[in-house]
Amino acid sequence: MQEKELQVRTLFERMLTNTEEYANTYEHYAKDMKNYSAKVQWKLGAISGYQIFNGSEYSYETEAEIENPDIIIECDDLIVARQFFRDEFEDMRDLAKVDFEISSGESAKKPRTGNAWRIATALVHKLPPFRPIMERTEGAGQSTAVAIPINQSLGEFNNEIMPVAVVEHFINKASHVFLYDLCPCRVNQDCQHFSKYDFGCMVLGRGVLRMKPNDGLVIQGHLGTKEEALVRARKAVEVGLIPGFGRLRGDAINRIGGPIPDTGDLFNLCYCCPCCCVIGGIKHSPSYLRSIFKRFEGLTVAVDEDACTDCGECAEVCIFGALEMVDDKVERDFEKCFGCGRCVTACPTEALSITLEESSVEKMIARIEAHVDVT
Repeated sequence: MQEKELQVRTLFERMLTNTEEYANTYEHYAKDMKNYSAKVQWKLGAISGYQIFNGSEYSYETEAEIENPDIIIECDDLIVARQFFRDEFEDMRDLAKVDFEISSGESAKKPRTGNAWRIATALVHKLPPFRPIMERTEGAGQSTAVAIPINQSLGEFNNEIMPVAVVEHFINKASHVFLYDLCPCRVNQDCQHFSKYDFGCMVLGRGVLRMKPNDGLVIQGHLGTKEEALVRARKAVEVGLIPGFGRLRGDAINRIGGPIPDTGDLFNLCYCCPCCCVIGGIKHSPSYLRSIFKRFEGLTVAVDEDACTDCGECAEVCIFGALEMVDDKVERDFEKCFGCGRCVTACPTEALSITLEESSVEKMIARIEAHVDVT
């Protein structure tokens, strides 16, 4: 056996056993893996093995292949495999440039779209060997983002309905505005509920000047005016899209005019639908990535138990996994709630309410501005 193969085999087998320890000791593992099951096949040159994840239960086999895997991870270049297990890649973009393939077991039969693919890729991110590279990719510790509640009942800020006013605050302060000509999430997922082209993301701040949107890239955009951005923001909220914004390193390195350095002057502003976009995928993400997204400061969602009929309308529209139907009862986990307000709007008996503490908007703005400068 060649030295490289022996090294990779040793590293691979160590990863398999370390995953078992991770499953037994990581405090959020059981919650992260709740309701998930997957068979993961590894193929590393002549080396093979698989892992089975079934909720909080974990098992593995070396020198074996499993039938009908959900995820296949392949790498024929043993030098690349060794680099991966030694955690020598800076981020997922670097990993994507080399001979290291992650695919759905059904990818040969189906396009890589839809909720099943989103869950499969999120599960990969929960695997211990992917955690360090994903933390660097997404900038855990320096990235921060917030979902803006879409409920007009929350009142006004600066004489404008609250959801629009908060977005307008940052648009009006921005030195530069770049507008996507489409929403890549809705296009890739072939969204059937919202326009794919009318409500693309925006990028604000001096970082826009480092983007090169016309270098033969598939997804295009253009420098825009604040007035154009404000019109898009108002219309997006009107149709029920959820504004989400902040500083996200993952967006910088995967930027349509990038990758560009994440230097704290690139503000990402998206209008997410619950079915296709980043916000809708948070519930499938591991806890260490979910922590990047914060609930709006001072926001509370309350339940009137007497008024609740357990009809399930709230669970149907919840995009964060905070509300689920279990044995014909609504089960609530408000630790997962990011306060988008969709459940309050959907409740037919007004059993749910959403409130903001005084000065909540100012506190949220201060947190975001401590991480990113749009001027």
